[in-house]
Amino acid sequence: MQNKSDFKSKWEIANDPDTPTETLDALSGDVDWLIRSAVAKNRNTSKDTLRKLAKDDEPVVRQGVALNPNTPEDVLDKLADDDDIMVRIILSKNPHAKIETVYKLVEDCFTVSKSAIESGRV
Repeated sequence: MQNKSDFKSKWEIANDPDTPTETLDALSGDVDWLIRSAVAKNRNTSKDTLRKLAKDDEPVVRQGVALNPNTPEDVLDKLADDDDIMVRIILSKNPHAKIETVYKLVEDCFTVSKSAIESGRV
């Protein structure tokens, strides 16, 4: 079990946009999903790490991957089929998702369709 100062330190590092890729890669394997979700959202996270985090069991981590502008297009396309509706809603607003991915989301339930339309991409 980690103490509060360890968590706080990892949290700050994972959220810092200037954290080196190697450090974020190491933090992506943290036992705490909050740390992994912060890594998933960080713009310096490597594409390989984003690919790994896109398969995380915790939906909030996958939501961070869906939000990250550096997530590879093929990963974003796979996230369009995610079981978690929030992953799909967040993905619908990612300006780097292929238009085909956004159209796939429009065919999804009303909430995701509304979000995709509101993003101005369809």
